[in-house]
Amino acid sequence: MDTFFPAWLRRSGVVGNCAHRSTAAHRYDNHSTSGKIKISSTVLSWNSVPSGIGLLAAILLFPTTGGASGPAPQAAARVNPAPFYLGADISTLAEVEQRGGIYMDGDKPGDALAIFMKHGWTCFRLRIWVDPRDGVNGLEYTTKLAKRIKDAGGTFMLDFHYSDWWADPQKQNKPAAWANLDFDALVKQTQAYTAQVIKTLKDAGATPDFVQLGNEITGGMLWPEGQVKVPLSTVKVFGGDVTAIKPPEPYDDAKQWDHLIRLLKADARGVRSVTAPEDHVRIVIHIDCGGDWPVTKWYFDHLTRAGVDYDVIGQSYYPNWHGTLEDVRDNLRHTIERYHKDVMIVETAYPSRDVHPSPAAAKNMIWPMTPEGQERFLADLIRVVRQAPEGRGIGVNYWHPEATFIPGSTNRWNGPDANSLFDARGNPLPALYVLGPQPAVPTAQAETIGRH
Repeated sequence: MDTFFPAWLRRSGVVGNCAHRSTAAHRYDNHSTSGKIKISSTVLSWNSVPSGIGLLAAILLFPTTGGASGPAPQAAARVNPAPFYLGADISTLAEVEQRGGIYMDGDKPGDALAIFMKHGWTCFRLRIWVDPRDGVNGLEYTTKLAKRIKDAGGTFMLDFHYSDWWADPQKQNKPAAWANLDFDALVKQTQAYTAQVIKTLKDAGATPDFVQLGNEITGGMLWPEGQVKVPLSTVKVFGGDVTAIKPPEPYDDAKQWDHLIRLLKADARGVRSVTAPEDHVRIVIHIDCGGDWPVTKWYFDHLTRAGVDYDVIGQSYYPNWHGTLEDVRDNLRHTIERYHKDVMIVETAYPSRDVHPSPAAAKNMIWPMTPEGQERFLADLIRVVRQAPEGRGIGVNYWHPEATFIPGSTNRWNGPDANSLFDARGNPLPALYVLGPQPAVPTAQAETIGRH
């Protein structure tokens, strides 16, 4: 379905009522951001910006707020800036290639991974399902694609869903093989499964650099045992079948949070049990609250009090559901000041053509739904994340950019998914070049990328 809507909504088949929002290409309504976030008019090239300027911008834009109570800081502001990762969730890449998908590199077909990497995309995210029906996104499929990423010199993020299919804010279904386990057995099973997957990848030479323990787990995981009741958001847009999900009644909040904490701790133990400090594996906790500080605070205060082992706070940010760019900036600032953790937008996307979102969904889509608007959305989001305090905004991962022209499946007029970074002929869209010119990939490395 060629819609803008984020991964979990598009997978449910739910879209807003058609309501055309006309915006002339190359024109931007700066007033819609209350003058606090300025929409970019040029492509950003982070390689050309001295690091000191970025630090100064962070200091000027995000003054520290004193007097706030909360968890004690867990780390001081970093002395050396962390790498910034421009990433892509390319979980369907091998499947698209198998079906004949075309990725143009200049005037000839090329290797999608090589195209991304030579334009500054360095981090690649793959989801993993426990027992998918067709094998796609299962362990064997994921190991092969992960090995390809690592052999190419890329950074690899593994996204556990702990399900046989999609897990997201609307559903967190247990794998069929785990359905009848009691809770203690479920805890043991999820830890053993996590360890098995990581060990398999490590043995294959594809140790993940980042590991997500669950996908958009704001409402918990492995429902109903690990489900928690999420406070009603004042930021998130609901509509159609996308509703605030409530756990089964009777609901015991303390019991449910104890279950979720036990599951997360077990999964973290699974990761640590088969990796060593020199593997530099970082654990990510991913929720879908990109512009929602109150719900983010509610969630990570629970994890902080319980002493959950994690390194990075991951957020989803789709502007039609998760607030304004100003909301994102404020959430990043509050999150970093309270928890002193690195933060990454691990899912985002924007359409390159008009998808007629509902009025509620469209209110924060202030960029034109054009290739140029898509590029500028991504440039603006990258800027906001990079300007987060303490140098802790460490990356932006774009969801499903690898959708492309597949002969006999997509046509050369309507093209692939509207959020994709390739057009109806398989040519890269401007957003793929958001970082500007990049250093050439060494010949030996380029040859490695192209072999698959």
